Amino acid sequence: MSSGIEGGEVEIPQWLVDFEASGIAPDSYPIEIAVVSSAGQYQALIRPCRYWTYWSWDAQDIHGIAKDILLIDGLEPSLIAAELNVRFDGAKLCSDSPQDVFWLDTLYEAAGVEPSFALLPLECFVGRVAAGEIYRMMPASRAHRALPDEAALMATTLEYLARAK
Repeated sequence: MSSGIEGGEVEIPQWLVDFEASGIAPDSYPIEIAVVSSAGQYQALIRPCRYWTYWSWDAQDIHGIAKDILLIDGLEPSLIAAELNVRFDGAKLCSDSPQDVFWLDTLYEAAGVEPSFALLPLECFVGRVAAGEIYRMMPASRAHRALPDEAALMATTLEYLARAK
């Protein structure tokens, strides 16, 4: 699809990925994942592995997910990784944050498998300038939950690309 954005080819991201995490320290870990498209969505809370021990109360205040909830309602990393590999085998998924690659790697390392898909930044799909414009168009306030944050990014991306035609 050519839209004239930055004079090159633009690919509308099929799937957008977001994670929420236990904090931003090096030993933090993913606690929620959402994958959103215009046709559907996948969302899961992630049960911490026994060796995932870091917890930031500040992060909990931001995303509103208590560790107790993860222990009760979270799914094992291996189950989530297997589900993602089946659903998105061979696909190119899109992320708005380089940190999401770290969370994906942490999830898959805990699961003991490799992802069967690629996770690429938004810039790889629409170009650097367009990605910057999309980020500027995003609502100022965020839910800091994976599913609504990615739904907002999908809507904003589609709106931007429709305007750019």
